[in-house]
Amino acid sequence: MEAIRIGICDDEDFFREELEKLVSVYGNDAEHDFDIHTYSKAEDVAIDILEKNENYHILFLDVEMDGMNGMEAAQKLRKEGYKGVICFVTSKDRYAFDAFGVEAIGYVKKPAKYQDVKRMVQKALIQIYYQRDEEEAKKRYLEVTTQSEKTMLDLYQVLYVEKRRNQCVIHLEDAEVICYESLKKLYERLDKTKFTFAHQGFIVNFDKIKEVKKDTVCFGADREIPVSRRYQSELRERHMDKIRRLHRDRSKNQ
Repeated sequence: MEAIRIGICDDEDFFREELEKLVSVYGNDAEHDFDIHTYSKAEDVAIDILEKNENYHILFLDVEMDGMNGMEAAQKLRKEGYKGVICFVTSKDRYAFDAFGVEAIGYVKKPAKYQDVKRMVQKALIQIYYQRDEEEAKKRYLEVTTQSEKTMLDLYQVLYVEKRRNQCVIHLEDAEVICYESLKKLYERLDKTKFTFAHQGFIVNFDKIKEVKKDTVCFGADREIPVSRRYQSELRERHMDKIRRLHRDRSKNQ
């Protein structure tokens, strides 16, 4: 798959280098292929994209810079047809409202924190992958309604979904999302080759299962959910079949 090209523009060396480091760390953690380029002037970003045909999938633009600032650069790029994902970097909350005028996905507040950068890059990647292959993206991403907004989830990060009264709790590898939808209706929208019931109150991502025991399904790191007798045999057989296939593939490659 083509590397994700990311441009970072900030006229302060410290903030520019720190943001580059955080984006790079996330890329390594998530095993994404990132090609990162940095700039100290927004004018140079605009020239590279509009005149030199540099293709950046994601741009981080500092709002307040001498000369052309990040907002002005974003407006110019959008006017000239730039389709990449734009995220602003700022020390002021008020720019959150201005961001919508150039279809920016949001902003990272200075000093940048890893979790904020991670969340913004994940959001950008969802948009990029949708543009690349809509059919494949429909299998990988799911839009759900939470208490405050609609959220796009990366299904590759989902371990299992739990029914909790009239809500669903979607358990990700490093977070939880509460969804206002029944477990049955949510299941209807999932890829059945990846997701299956383990219990009347639980749906599991089959690819994330580490072990199927008599009464529980294990995901590692002491994370388990109950498995009912109705689904236990099927899950165990599918899991063992997956292990056998992995062993065969490893033997072929040795």
